[in-house]
Amino acid sequence: MLLRKGSRGDDVKEVQKLLNDKGYGQIGVDGIFGSGTAKAVKRFQAASGLGVDGIVGPNTLDTLRTEEEAKQPEVSDDPPPIIGVLKAKGYDVYTDGQINIIGVRSNNPISNSFDDEMHLVWVKNGLWQHKKYRITTDPGTYCLQHPEVYGRAAGTAIMVPGQYRAYKWDMHRGKYETLCQRASTIRVWRDGNRDNILDFGHKDDLGVEGWYGVNLHHAGTNSTRVDKWSAGCQVFARLADWSEAVRIWKASGAELFTYTLITEDDIS
Repeated sequence: MLLRKGSRGDDVKEVQKLLNDKGYGQIGVDGIFGSGTAKAVKRFQAASGLGVDGIVGPNTLDTLRTEEEAKQPEVSDDPPPIIGVLKAKGYDVYTDGQINIIGVRSNNPISNSFDDEMHLVWVKNGLWQHKKYRITTDPGTYCLQHPEVYGRAAGTAIMVPGQYRAYKWDMHRGKYETLCQRASTIRVWRDGNRDNILDFGHKDDLGVEGWYGVNLHHAGTNSTRVDKWSAGCQVFARLADWSEAVRIWKASGAELFTYTLITEDDIS
């Protein structure tokens, strides 16, 4: 089966729904394969490491359909320990259905690994819900070595730990919808020595404040190395994990999100 621009029918509706569910567009599920559907297919193909032609053949359809069965969140009457860490640091904690999005940066200073965590914590029907994913909070080796490619000759951006009510839905580099830094500034350290060792600064170094486009997005289908996937963004290693997180964020109904970055030392 090949679906392309001009195709019609229930198979097209399935593709449109899958693309919407995975965050690659807000396409009308009308069964008509138009230019909007073709663009969303190309975004999905590029993100999944497939040939980018805007045509849904067997490989693209199988990849769209393939998604590991989502594990249910951990559920408890009491908040998970990471919420206690936020409270101890004086950060806001949401209990009204908004999602607490928490990044945990590992102490490993060597770049290019997805060795950090993202926790999603929220309250539903009076119970705490908790999901955890593998991410990077740091730029990859390529971006550390070539900051000028991203217009950052002073060095690649590394987000300073803190709480940032800075995220809204928008398109990441024009490719797909995710949470993007659109609502407020954040703080970053600049790593300019190009030695592939992440310069995390000092705890009393507040870094520099500005609009840096540090978004929450995904790498490939199941990436093991950061490489070009992050120039400072907070990046999921697995497409399926990011897709699940998007569904959780969307289900909250929020338009403005807070991202809190802490460190391994904070929870040890």
